[in-house]
Amino acid sequence: MAPKDGFRDPDMDDEDEKPTGRTLGRRRKFSEFECPTCSAHNPFDEFGNEDEVVCNWCGVQFKAVIDDEGNLKLKEL
Repeated sequence: MAPKDGFRDPDMDDEDEKPTGRTLGRRRKFSEFECPTCSAHNPFDEFGNEDEVVCNWCGVQFKAVIDDEGNLKLKEL
């Protein structure tokens, strides 16, 4: 249980508490992407597997496909 002041004892932290990044596999979420069409960097609200995203520069729409290893691929719609 965390102390009432909101601070946690660093010795009590469990590194394996929550999976992150690639360990999440298809459940991994992203907050940015590079457009495969125009190479523009696009900050974005959090998105995940099967979500649709739009490039803010060229306007091309993509479907996000995340594989079992947590790698993002964007397929043009």
